[in-house]
Amino acid sequence: MFNGESSGTTAEIDFIDIADIEVQEVRIKTHSNSASTNWTDITEVKLLGQAPDNLEPESEICFGSYDLPDCVAAMSAKGGGTVNLEAKTYYLTESLILKDNVNIVGQGYDTVITWPDSIADSINEPLLYATAVNNVELRDFKLRCHINQDPNSYDLRNDHMGLFLEGSGDPSQGEATSNNNLYMERIEAMYCSNGMHIKGATGVTAIDLKLHNNGNTETDLFHNIYFRRVADLVMIQTDDNVGGYYDSPRGHGIRASHIKNAYLENLKVTNNADHGLHFTDGIYDTRFVNLNVYGNCANPSGTCNQIKCYGSPCDIDYDAEVETNIIK
Repeated sequence: MFNGESSGTTAEIDFIDIADIEVQEVRIKTHSNSASTNWTDITEVKLLGQAPDNLEPESEICFGSYDLPDCVAAMSAKGGGTVNLEAKTYYLTESLILKDNVNIVGQGYDTVITWPDSIADSINEPLLYATAVNNVELRDFKLRCHINQDPNSYDLRNDHMGLFLEGSGDPSQGEATSNNNLYMERIEAMYCSNGMHIKGATGVTAIDLKLHNNGNTETDLFHNIYFRRVADLVMIQTDDNVGGYYDSPRGHGIRASHIKNAYLENLKVTNNADHGLHFTDGIYDTRFVNLNVYGNCANPSGTCNQIKCYGSPCDIDYDAEVETNIIK
């Protein structure tokens, strides 16, 4: 299948694309390694695999439980495509950096991205991270963090998030953003500081997210999801029994500030310690449609409401009409 040498130009995995061939087994045989000996560590060789015919051409399956970063890097090197995950657990030893035009698609909540036990209780990083990324789709997997869930605990690993887009730019003030065109569907995030924190982004679509039990750290600062400096935001829940934003021990269900052009439809936001929806610091052209928000303010930090916008402007239509074709 392949007989040759690595480029010798990098200490990282050197990606080699070989011709397609149908096989049942692959034998890996090497004659030397990075230490210039005859012994080879199998971890120096990774088989990333090729997609079956029923997947998109620029699409591959990521097999190894520790190979997700390499799978994403390989797809990025090809210019983009979809990394398909199996219904199993994938472990990260550091944040997975999202790449332009690289999608990550699992098999549902049985596909889990998490930390290995050896670092789960100490690492203070987000599972998924980017400061400037464009055109990414995330679908059908679970982000499982490890913030201590004891009600008397203050686990102050504030960067221990599920997804953190730490972007620049404030679109509510006409500025360009460094993160653009993020589509998320059926993602679960649990036991994180913020389940998701998205800031400096334009074009964010969130369908049937399931974010719960996030925010058991500093009171009123960490939530199931937090949007800051975001434009063209669409959040939709297609059914009352699919997804939701619930059970934050110390935070809000949904927190948002500096928002421009947002559409929220049929969201179920329940049983959070503080506000269900807390909007503030400049909200422009925002529409709420059939929101199901109740049972929040269970353990608030100060004044609390099921839904509240503070400051000015608060340009919100609380009883807006359904908008068809809202998802581009």
